[in-house]
Amino acid sequence: MNRKKWLIIAAAAVLIAGLAGWWFLRRGNSGGGETAYVQRISTLNGGGVMLDRYAGVVESQQTADYKMDSGRTIETVFVKPGQTVETGTPLFRYSVTDAQNKVASANLEIENYNNQISVLSASGNSTDIQLQIRQLQYQIKVQEQEIAGYQKEIENADVKSAIDGVVKTVNETGLNAEGMEAPVVTVAEIGEFRVKGKVSEQSVGMFYEGMGVFVRSRVNENQVWRGEISSVSNEPESNENNYYYGGGGESSSKYPFYITLESTDGLMLGQHVYIEPDLGQGEAKEGLWLDMSFISYEDDGTPYVWCGTSGKLKKAKVTLGEMDGETGQMEILEGLSEDDLIGWPDETWHEGMKAVSVEGE
Repeated sequence: MNRKKWLIIAAAAVLIAGLAGWWFLRRGNSGGGETAYVQRISTLNGGGVMLDRYAGVVESQQTADYKMDSGRTIETVFVKPGQTVETGTPLFRYSVTDAQNKVASANLEIENYNNQISVLSASGNSTDIQLQIRQLQYQIKVQEQEIAGYQKEIENADVKSAIDGVVKTVNETGLNAEGMEAPVVTVAEIGEFRVKGKVSEQSVGMFYEGMGVFVRSRVNENQVWRGEISSVSNEPESNENNYYYGGGGESSSKYPFYITLESTDGLMLGQHVYIEPDLGQGEAKEGLWLDMSFISYEDDGTPYVWCGTSGKLKKAKVTLGEMDGETGQMEILEGLSEDDLIGWPDETWHEGMKAVSVEGE
């Protein structure tokens, strides 16, 4: 789904909510005579579009997972979560006791094979003896190859970081709570950040690569970073560490998506933030714009808006400009100001009837 469809859905939601509130006010006061309820334009426009927010967390652009090799055991873990490491820093060490024992055992086998070869060589030079010697020499080569593998394990017992970063997690068992394989150490790269969010399976179709978003601080609403979605996963994550918020579908599977930011100034690794789809809320329009539902027309086609002035309802003729097809708004060139009180048209309204502000003014 593209931005235009997002905007249409959001604008429709606001309009429906507003009409419902208007109907409630009218119905609740129907016994008090003819009354028109109006609202200040600046309040309407300032209210903006009520957006779903998706919680996210700041993470590094790259993470490196270091898992335990099958059949090996860990002797020592050298690092702790939060520790800064450089490329080449030892993270953990495998136990080499088993490899050392196998090297010793293989050397004994080689010694035994050499002794057998010596005895056979001294007993003659028949074809059968030569065949037995070649078989023993082959077994020696097999043992030497195994020793080389064990020596490599011993020499590479220390697992080292391949990047400069910060240790995110340490799990000495190499298994998660379900007994499945998990990283022993995870290192997050130091450098540019990205933001990870999650969305329900009902809404994941509305997110796409390249979609503009705003990332907003949870502490300071006015601290905002622009970015765009760099990828959306096709595979759901488990419910563990669920960052999803808002938009409904709390019990459904969550799909991770990732955001690349224009700037990461002021963000910290691990910081929790809000994510909002970019529906134009960051692009203030010049001039005065109203939803088209506010605009009525005389029989001759002259546009007007119902206004509340000095407690009375009257028609205010307006001059229209451009129409925004994405938001369903019309530009008002003349006839109104941000301070005017206006209302949604009603077939029972007429000039001179009582006008009351819904804001209690």
